[in-house]
Amino acid sequence: MFQRLRYRITLLAVLLLVVLYSISSIAVYTIVRGNITRNLDANLKNSALTVLQNPPTLNTYRHLLQSGIYVLPDDVQLQFITPSNANAVIKALPTASKKQEWFSLTVGDNHYRIYYLPVVAADGSQTYIATMMDASPELQFLTRLKRVILTVGLGGLAVAILVGFFLAERMLRPIRIAWQRQLEFVSDASHELRTPLAVIQSNLGIVMEHTDESVIENLEWLNNAHGESRRLSKLVQDLLTLARSDSERMPIEQETVNLKNLVEHVHELYETIAEMKGITLAVHAPENVEIIGDRDRLHQLLVILLDNAMKFTEAGERVEIKLNTNKNLAVLTVEDTGLGIAKENIPRVFDRFFTVDPSRSREHTQKGTGLGLSIARWIVDAHRGRIALYSEGLGHGTTVKVELPIGAPHPSQDKST
Repeated sequence: MFQRLRYRITLLAVLLLVVLYSISSIAVYTIVRGNITRNLDANLKNSALTVLQNPPTLNTYRHLLQSGIYVLPDDVQLQFITPSNANAVIKALPTASKKQEWFSLTVGDNHYRIYYLPVVAADGSQTYIATMMDASPELQFLTRLKRVILTVGLGGLAVAILVGFFLAERMLRPIRIAWQRQLEFVSDASHELRTPLAVIQSNLGIVMEHTDESVIENLEWLNNAHGESRRLSKLVQDLLTLARSDSERMPIEQETVNLKNLVEHVHELYETIAEMKGITLAVHAPENVEIIGDRDRLHQLLVILLDNAMKFTEAGERVEIKLNTNKNLAVLTVEDTGLGIAKENIPRVFDRFFTVDPSRSREHTQKGTGLGLSIARWIVDAHRGRIALYSEGLGHGTTVKVELPIGAPHPSQDKST
């Protein structure tokens, strides 16, 4: 599909270039040809008027001849033109015409531009004065101009095809990547949705087979189905969040948010969970930092980062939240001393549905959906910030650093749903 689209874009670009070049080339050729013709015609007319207004002497004719202009008919001038050409030119003149004319005439290998001016002789008879110039050099120049235009056009066409093909590939590359990611997203989403549905169906199937048993006796299967339904609900909600963010229809509120208060609030929520797991959860936020943003989304961001940190941190280890400033940026850091991430996986941690193989975890933590960090990146991007993840490898912990602009209002976004 993309290859055909690439050819079509290249063809369209080349056709557009050909049309534009053809129009410009025709315009240039027409202007140059018109200027040359006007100059020739002006010289011929001025020469004819000179002969008409002054007694025709040999010096007058010779002066005109030095400019390449012949005057017809005149016996003095016939010696400067081959008899065959002179006779052919004289025969071609419209001696009966009563108006001035310019016309071109080809005799043998010569191309002449002629100005014909009818005059009335002293005896009242109709005669004429014709001035003539060999226009072969000008025609040769126009021929060379046409050849140059054609050569440049063909060369430009070849270059345009190559460059257009290359640029079309570069232009389609982001679309190709987005399309591939969309296919992977749909495939992964289908897989992730199918797994909890299968578990729910299988457990409810067992319950349906044991209709003679009480709810207590089937509680294990019901708990399994309930747990998977909650996981499925969260997965669908995450997918909906990412889908709305892609279509730019997810509302982002604009309000003043005190990050210190927000960090302390999230710390209170997770403090009990950390104690139950034997993890030390610390906060270092020495100063008030306020930004313009969406408090709920920033709360969601902190929850995602803390949840990931605690999921891969064992008892006796440490998770710390730091908040400080750097110039006009609020810097939020979530650091843990847990499992860490292999360096080859770091570039992909923000990809949707990317999860580290749970078999590489020391506690074999249950594999998540791989959407948390994708949502976190969207939240940071929506606040015109930056997010990065650092790890020295497995067993060396993980640090996630978020930078958000302080006090800068963000462009309003579409709040439609």
